[in-house]
Amino acid sequence: MKTLALETDYKIKLPLDWVKELGLESGIVIERTDDGILIRPCTVQTWDEVYAEKLIIGTPSVLDLSEVSGDDLIF
Repeated sequence: MKTLALETDYKIKLPLDWVKELGLESGIVIERTDDGILIRPCTVQTWDEVYAEKLIIGTPSVLDLSEVSGDDLIF
């Protein structure tokens, strides 16, 4: 077990070998538990993964303009 000092602004400095070994370079997720604080690596997502679940807007097959007047247009 290794003891780390809590800095005055409540930061924890992890040893560099721990950061590399645990894959914490890209960020962490902290979780408060009954036993203390759990620190885990944060998964990094690409923009493609972020937008993968968004709705894809398709072009309408038939555009009905029968009820649209000039007053409905926004310039």
